[in-house]
Amino acid sequence: MNRQIYLDYNATVPVLEKVKNSLINCMNFGPLNASSVHYYGRKGKNLVEKAKLNIARLVNAKSDNIIFTSSATEAINLVFNNFNTIVVSSIEHLAVLSSSKSNLIIPVNKNGVVDLNAMETLLKKINKNRKEILVSVMWVNNETGVIQPIKEVINIAKKYGCLVHCDAAQALGKIEINLNELEIDFLTLSGHKIGAPSGIGALINNNKFNLTPQILGGGQEKGIRAGTENIFGILGFGEAALIMSEMPKKNDNQVKYLRDYLSNKIKKIRPETIFFGENSDRVSNTLLIALPNIPGDLALMKLDLESFSVSSGSACSSGKISKSHVVSAMGYQDLASNSIRLSFPPNDTILESEGLITTEELDNLAECWLDLK
Repeated sequence: MNRQIYLDYNATVPVLEKVKNSLINCMNFGPLNASSVHYYGRKGKNLVEKAKLNIARLVNAKSDNIIFTSSATEAINLVFNNFNTIVVSSIEHLAVLSSSKSNLIIPVNKNGVVDLNAMETLLKKINKNRKEILVSVMWVNNETGVIQPIKEVINIAKKYGCLVHCDAAQALGKIEINLNELEIDFLTLSGHKIGAPSGIGALINNNKFNLTPQILGGGQEKGIRAGTENIFGILGFGEAALIMSEMPKKNDNQVKYLRDYLSNKIKKIRPETIFFGENSDRVSNTLLIALPNIPGDLALMKLDLESFSVSSGSACSSGKISKSHVVSAMGYQDLASNSIRLSFPPNDTILESEGLITTEELDNLAECWLDLK
């Protein structure tokens, strides 16, 4: 039986071994409720504060500005429920597109990069009539891996007095994030994208904007997000963030080599393959490809039968394989049902801990791609 090869790290990163060990140890600490004032409550509170410090260190933010949520999706909804006018890019994650309910859309070019001129034209037009405007542009696209020009986006948004939200779920652990150098008002993060358990996210309110909570109750997380804290999720997020912050700054050479090795192999054997966003600045682990006339669900199932676990784009939609709004937004409407995403470990640290994917295995994947009909 072939070894099962996991190439869907943008969907979720397996819980890291060090994180697992920290969670097991925590289970022996006793009944931890960070809202209680007794010994065990204080112990739980200390774990929460330590996790915030680790995450703050990773993105160069203030730990006091971090609010834990159940997911990045919840964190996004929490922010968006406080604004009536939201401008979003056409390639945002569905968590942004669905919760914003916005018809104020920034287009992208063929390479999957937001059109800054179109953004400025749009803000100039709507700024005259509305007071509080939130601009939301993701840092790294979850399907293509394209890195957006966040600094330029911020400069234009601030020129017109807008606040800025950035979905950084796919950026964390892959590229440097320094909130001390960028005027991002709201940053949302997801723990399971860097090797923490699923079910934990975070909002960094860098602006200290007075958010109205959407979940009411006991007043946890400074009254912004009620509910007993998910100690195990928070601990895991903090431990994973610590591992990421202790990596060398440039830590993706092996990952990039493997991605490019597979890309070059596929280009040779099936030159008609489309590589989305390959002419843009991309994170090193992501590859979005398509074959004309080969449906994505067919390609996914055939690769799965050959022991390769890949995705048809966004993992949140993969259970109901549908057209990629990202591919469509880039101008490839005829290929929107054909795209396949292969995502390697986000960095060399995780690649090594999970076990190296061999070039021989990638050769086998390329052969499977050749056989698709």
